[in-house]
Amino acid sequence: MSGYWGVVFKRAWTDTKQSFGWNQKTAATTLIAGGGLVAAFFHLGLLAMIASAEGIAWTALPFVLAGLLLFAWNFMSAQSRLYYEAVAKCNDLEMALSNAKEPPPNYEAWRHRENLTLWQAAFLWSDLEPRLTMSPKARPWLQGLMGAIQKGELQFVPEEQMGPPSLRDTVIQLQRKNPGSDTVVTRQQLLAFAKLHGYDPIFLRGS
Repeated sequence: MSGYWGVVFKRAWTDTKQSFGWNQKTAATTLIAGGGLVAAFFHLGLLAMIASAEGIAWTALPFVLAGLLLFAWNFMSAQSRLYYEAVAKCNDLEMALSNAKEPPPNYEAWRHRENLTLWQAAFLWSDLEPRLTMSPKARPWLQGLMGAIQKGELQFVPEEQMGPPSLRDTVIQLQRKNPGSDTVVTRQQLLAFAKLHGYDPIFLRGS
């Protein structure tokens, strides 16, 4: 058995063994019990052993059923445990990536860009080179810049819309209420917002 269900089965089997305290002592006990059965076979003979084994089997049956029930329980719960462990590993990896030192942006090159998306501006504001995956360091600035647009503290470049001019103001207000990571702002608009709050991000210097 391989793949996802193989991992779940293996985890359920491991949890079941741990529930019974499977270790070197219990393994040794199992071997001794097996040796005792072999000795009984040679001492009592097959018929006497079968007669006594019937009582032993009925005695052991509840334990076997309990073990099977425990395994089934572990099999069902193993998936959720594996999921949360995977999420924890992803969070640890994200934290490690956020703590890793990233090369600074090429500020000279970015200063030639007049228009920026909020996604790009958030990374540059955090002294990070913009990339496709979000950084924990840049996420607060992305949310902050979107909030600044909603409050009217940061102007933006409205998207071109087809329709009568009379609806233009309404469309712009809707865009202001619902900015996204792809909302476009100019360097001058970002600079005005920075001066409003006394910010001095490196990528806006020389604007």
